[in-house]
Amino acid sequence: MEATSSTTSATNNYQYSAEAQRKTPVKTLDKDAFLQLFVTQLQNQDPSSPQDTSEFISQMAQFTMLEQLTNMNKEIAQLKLSQEMGQASALIGHQVKITSDGNEISGQVEKVTLTSDTVQVYVNGTAYGLDKVTEVK
Repeated sequence: MEATSSTTSATNNYQYSAEAQRKTPVKTLDKDAFLQLFVTQLQNQDPSSPQDTSEFISQMAQFTMLEQLTNMNKEIAQLKLSQEMGQASALIGHQVKITSDGNEISGQVEKVTLTSDTVQVYVNGTAYGLDKVTEVK
């Protein structure tokens, strides 16, 4: 009987934890949310005392800067992938040592692939992230 109650307790703790994770509020304001707030603010301003236009200009400048930073972040991520692909392709045919899960694997890099956001090198028929390469001979 005790085994059942402790299993039930563990299951309830897991369910509670999963619910808490789903209900965690987002702490960032993306550009769509910022624009939606801005438009709502414009729609709901008091006609008898409209807001100062310099405040609107300041908010639009912030929005523009946010959008440019977001775009720059995407471009930097693409640049990073391109650079990693170039580095990895230079390893084709070279002997490398890879450390993965505490194990060291040595072999020749057979090919390089680019998945959605990672560069992988193939050694002995197995794919490893470029960051797992610890030595090149």
